[in-house]
Amino acid sequence: MLFAIVSRGKKLRTRLFPHRFNDNRYHVHLGKEGPYIPVTDHRDIPSYLANGYSLQMSDGAQSHAPSLIRPEAIHGWSTNARDLFFPAL
Repeated sequence: MLFAIVSRGKKLRTRLFPHRFNDNRYHVHLGKEGPYIPVTDHRDIPSYLANGYSLQMSDGAQSHAPSLIRPEAIHGWSTNARDLFFPAL
């Protein structure tokens, strides 16, 4: 499960999850101002993160607009295949 934790501001320590937009897709961006790429399957998101794309994320209630989160701040994925397929035993 992919998640991020807010590290500053009023929402400190709030968990963020990948935001699913009205079109039932997730949005990844290569830069803040660049266009987004819609991703239909959540299982494809880690491959974009590994290539430096940021992900739109929001809290579970989705009470605020989604935030663009850098791959380094997202937990639950790894560029190392061993971490993904053989978790610590």
